[in-house]
Amino acid sequence: MLYPRQTELLGLIHEAIRRKGSVPNGRELAGRMGLANVSAVYAHLRKLEAAGFVALTSGGRGVPLQIELTEKGEQHGRARPWPRLGTIPAGPITDVSQQADEFVTTLPDLVPQMRPGDYLLDVEGFSMQGVGIVPGMTLVMRPDVVPTDTDVCSVYVEGEGNTLKHVFCDGSYVRLVAANPEFPEQRVPARAVRIQGVAVASLAVQSFR
Repeated sequence: MLYPRQTELLGLIHEAIRRKGSVPNGRELAGRMGLANVSAVYAHLRKLEAAGFVALTSGGRGVPLQIELTEKGEQHGRARPWPRLGTIPAGPITDVSQQADEFVTTLPDLVPQMRPGDYLLDVEGFSMQGVGIVPGMTLVMRPDVVPTDTDVCSVYVEGEGNTLKHVFCDGSYVRLVAANPEFPEQRVPARAVRIQGVAVASLAVQSFR
């Protein structure tokens, strides 16, 4: 596990090699990271070396430290970090700090509750808009979970296809209930229903530019 500054540094190194074929020196890296003390960069580089992401070679007095990405560093460094700058009020005007406290490089950085085995679904249709799920969203789904009455489930109905609904057991039948009064409840035989996953998070992905 890398700290945000180490992830940022690894991304900068990878990007520099991709663009120019060489790595900036420590002072240049410190400038790009907004660090006044170049020794902080070297401390992070030593941590990256210990973790197997970079190889460092010292050429002695007056010779810049040589920085090379290992294969592990190449794979990890391809994920360019995006700074997370905190919250933004959608009400009264409030000052927002521009200092990044953490960086987003992978989907689990953005959705910490993700686990191995989870998968993504893109939403179509308005049947679940009552719980804030609308077209264009991406849902993080978790398989092999026994749903509760409030869970939003991906359901496969034999002979009909897939749908996103609340699920209620009713004896030998299952009730599929939408979160929109315009969509009628469906009652189908339990043997024809397979719950494929339960929604654990949603991402609203909308392009403005």
